[in-house]
Amino acid sequence: MLRRVLFALAGVAVAALLATDRTPKALAAEGSVAGNWQLSTVTAGGESTVCILKIETNAGKPSVVVLAGPPNTETTVSDVRVTDKTVALNVKLVRTVGTRQVPTDYAFVGVRGADGKVILGSTGTDTLRTRAKLTATDKDKLEGELFVRTPLPEPMTKLQQLNSRAATAQNKMVQEKDQEKRKELQKEFLEVRKEVEEKIPGLYKEVVEKHADTLSAADAAVNLLAMSARTKLTADEATKLVQIVQKQGAPYGPLFTGVTLARVAETLAAQTGLEPVALAAIEPSAKALTQDDSAAVRSTILSAYQLALTKSGKSDAAKVVAAELVKLELVLDAEYVKTVPPFKPTAFTGRKDKSANQVAVMELFTGAQCPPCVAADVAFDALQKSYKPTDLLLIQYHLHIPGPDPLTNADTVARAKFYNVNSTPNTFFNGKAAASGGGFMPNAESKFAQYRGVIDPLLEKTVETKVGGRATRSGDKIDIAVEVTEGAGDDLKLRLLLVEENIKYVGGNRLRFHHQVVRAMPGGVDGVAIKDKAFKQTVTADLGDVRKDLTKYLDEYAKTRAFPKPDRPMDLKALKVIALVQNDKTKEIIQAAQIEIEGKVVGGQ
Repeated sequence: MLRRVLFALAGVAVAALLATDRTPKALAAEGSVAGNWQLSTVTAGGESTVCILKIETNAGKPSVVVLAGPPNTETTVSDVRVTDKTVALNVKLVRTVGTRQVPTDYAFVGVRGADGKVILGSTGTDTLRTRAKLTATDKDKLEGELFVRTPLPEPMTKLQQLNSRAATAQNKMVQEKDQEKRKELQKEFLEVRKEVEEKIPGLYKEVVEKHADTLSAADAAVNLLAMSARTKLTADEATKLVQIVQKQGAPYGPLFTGVTLARVAETLAAQTGLEPVALAAIEPSAKALTQDDSAAVRSTILSAYQLALTKSGKSDAAKVVAAELVKLELVLDAEYVKTVPPFKPTAFTGRKDKSANQVAVMELFTGAQCPPCVAADVAFDALQKSYKPTDLLLIQYHLHIPGPDPLTNADTVARAKFYNVNSTPNTFFNGKAAASGGGFMPNAESKFAQYRGVIDPLLEKTVETKVGGRATRSGDKIDIAVEVTEGAGDDLKLRLLLVEENIKYVGGNRLRFHHQVVRAMPGGVDGVAIKDKAFKQTVTADLGDVRKDLTKYLDEYAKTRAFPKPDRPMDLKALKVIALVQNDKTKEIIQAAQIEIEGKVVGGQ
């Protein structure tokens, strides 16, 4: 009931927001941006042409026509907004690859320059922006080189080469099927990655010191600030790096600078002695926000601002910002529930073989700080809408990849080690790796279809093994009793997982809700051997101990790598138990079951 009320209030907030007149000031001179424009993304290594557009003004309203886009790609433009200071538009590319369609969005927001020939800005999301620009042109076709390379500083080139070596080693490891050879390749990959981690800080510092006026220096500064806990940056060093980011980012607009520095401020605010630097980094962007900025952008920047204020001892100012964030959260939660997944999941219509009884199990290794995990996570959530747990069990393990994630725990890390997982997203179906890779939100539907292509055939199998059980809760104690029949055999293990159905945590990839998240593995990550054809196992999970273990693990991890913000969701609500019967030699999951938890909950938990 409470959830419905909250979403209803959020809907009212959205309606009120939409009803507010936020129309940008009309252009003073009609046609002042009329003409052909080349949209390009800008990196330290060069500029890449996206498309050529024609901007027109009809009856005081701007409109855009796509003159040229990439081959085998449908290019469309929407949400065009032009003021006397800014130009914003959304370009969507849908590229056809074989039978698949791969969408990419370029949400451009730019600041109009004095000469009127170049509009610098950025594309991306509310948490990750890429430099971009519109350049006036006479062209109406894409001709010549679409990527114009800019020479990188020597240390940045060395860094690219190191990263390339690491990526090659990782790909070889992932693609190797032989387990023994894969272990050898894993060792090689870890050695290369260790070398990269050791050399990266020095190379970034060299870029900053010798090439301070380049975009490479700004990128290096952001990365050095991100690893400030590991490299023990001083306040003076961090301040100089922030100033480089601000100086190099300013021409690309307040949105680019604000979003970039929000991530920086969250990292710095978590470290003793760097709180004032965090506040100085984000405060100008926070104070420059207006109602024309999206709720998502305002939330990103104000969240970092509120954290920096709190950590700097400015509690009264932090409370004011926190009150604004509460309103924004209602709006964003309602928008998220309405728009994610960005497609309508088709329901599973049932097994063709009515005697088939194998339960499909999808295990997703992901991270709340992982933008390329978004497509996999959203497709995972869509599967939950399509299948019943008697057909498909969904399990989500969080890892500190690429950054610290408070939903990670020692058991999820151990489970990743069991499967030799070193990257996210990674997916296993009944213990077998398949449908790897991820992408961003536009790729979610194609990942959903890919996952279904693996899941549906599993549901046509029949196995002798059966799994059942009961879980009862009294306060913080959960008593679990599981019975496995016809499951005895060499290398067979029973593993129990305590999963939380729905957790709200907004990490670096901006997904707001995470589902079927593993919080602990009662009885141990190694499981217990199934010795008899009629096997029984009883375990008691104490949620007080689970919280203590989670806190201890996260505290220890934070000593070597700072978390981007203090949030540690530990409500442990809507819990379920999943039982897996797995062959440890082949990794195959033979059978599984989800067990609902009955009994009395004390204290509103």
